[in-house]
Amino acid sequence: MMKSHNFFRKMVDELVEFSAHDPELADGIKWLDSQAQKKGITFYDMVFEVLYSHDVNSKAQNWLKTRN
Repeated sequence: MMKSHNFFRKMVDELVEFSAHDPELADGIKWLDSQAQKKGITFYDMVFEVLYSHDVNSKAQNWLKTRN
């Protein structure tokens, strides 16, 4: 579990570093950070929530398309 946690943090850190070269990504990261602060959670937790929500929604949409 610790390896996956460290991998996730490293991945997020690399995205943050790369955002110095991508203004749209930088804006998204700033927005995520502000949302995390409003919720009183860490930036990493906020990124996880967004990714998890996206994954669940994608799977639900796929299920709806293939259920018949």
